[in-house]
Amino acid sequence: MLNGRAWTGLVLAAACATLSAQPSMPDFSGIWQIDDVQSGRGVDVWGQTRARVLVITQTPSELMLATDGGGVNVPGDLQRYRLDGDELLVRDDSLGELADFVRKVRTVARWDGRAFKTETETVSESVDARTGAPTTARGITSVLTFRLGADNNELNVERTGFRAQPPALLLGAPYDRKTDLAYNVDRVRYVKATTR
Repeated sequence: MLNGRAWTGLVLAAACATLSAQPSMPDFSGIWQIDDVQSGRGVDVWGQTRARVLVITQTPSELMLATDGGGVNVPGDLQRYRLDGDELLVRDDSLGELADFVRKVRTVARWDGRAFKTETETVSESVDARTGAPTTARGITSVLTFRLGADNNELNVERTGFRAQPPALLLGAPYDRKTDLAYNVDRVRYVKATTR
């Protein structure tokens, strides 16, 4: 029969063994340049374009993404994602001062095995000039999924998106998800240029 100290020691040893057996999550930090040959021709995905360069900074709590030559249609300093899955909602003043209108950027991310999936969405809050009622509108949510290659010098990114609030009309026709380019999927390969 084990006494209290023996049980405590056994529990601590089991916890340490479990923690040390868990693989560490990938670190995507670095400067990544698009591999045009391996990526092939781009697929149109509304709300974003293929970035030529990705600059990723990852800390123990957050991943920050900066792009050059394309990317998600929000200011770079707002592309921040919590590694613990918590949502960030930050005011976006990049449009300037607009009467009765505020734009925010919502970011959230989650781990899917060793892949890291991010969501970036614009949210606008305005006041109806006629009724004075507040309204909220949600834009296209851009989704990026990051996966490192076996040697950690290759980064595969899947680009897609969705609409939390589909419009009644799209390009003058009744909305049809099958023709909505926000849902297209594009896969892009990047190679590491340097480490940060």
